[in-house]
Amino acid sequence: MREKYQLGFVGAGNMAQAIAKGIIDSNILGADEILMSNRKGGSFEGIEITANNQDIFEKCSYIILAIKPQVFDEICADFPRINAKAIVSIMAGKSVQTLENKLDTTAKILRVMPNAPCMVCEGMNVIAANDYEQEINDFVSSIFASTGKVLFLDEKLFDSMTSISGSGPAYVYYFIKSMIDAGVQGGLSEEDSKVLTMQTFKGAIKMVENTSDSLDLLINKVCSKGGTTIQAINSFGEDKVNVAIAKGIEKCKKRSEELSK
Repeated sequence: MREKYQLGFVGAGNMAQAIAKGIIDSNILGADEILMSNRKGGSFEGIEITANNQDIFEKCSYIILAIKPQVFDEICADFPRINAKAIVSIMAGKSVQTLENKLDTTAKILRVMPNAPCMVCEGMNVIAANDYEQEINDFVSSIFASTGKVLFLDEKLFDSMTSISGSGPAYVYYFIKSMIDAGVQGGLSEEDSKVLTMQTFKGAIKMVENTSDSLDLLINKVCSKGGTTIQAINSFGEDKVNVAIAKGIEKCKKRSEELSK
């Protein structure tokens, strides 16, 4: 084991592994500059995994807390004084202030909320805005940019953000599944319905990304008066699908607020 590492992960689960792989694939750091910890030890993509969290605290300049928020208080009791340059938390519901109160450290503390598509390098990573040194923000930004897009937002907006990008992939999966199921009900095979649905999503997203047209205009361009698409859009309107979506997102936001207290 080396004496010093640039980056350490407390936790070596799916998200930690996705971030670490993105860093290596983007040539930001080599595997030998990263250290991870979990109870079993081992290795991942050439990265050593230690069974001792103390190694992370003593040997790493930057530390990412990639643990579940439910176990933070329990693990926190065992944390020694941390002398790292910066500590990055990807735990949901734990504010920067909470971490500052709990951790014995002079390190800069950053809060980042990634989402599941980071695992395929199409993630949305939101960093709580701060007034730290540019060097720290640039390095942390580069780490998460290796897994997708990065956006800085005021931490007071994190509950709203969680209800959109943090939880949002599940909404998309739900709509995709609903379309596939509807195709099967209409006589398509599940495989064909999935191909049709997935490519439709990919194409629609690319259209939004590559046009200055508003979403309302894009909808209208597909709808012909008296045609087929307008029947579905009108039905969605009659059933207030947009209201149901907004209601669900608001409930998600409120739950995020509850967990943050």
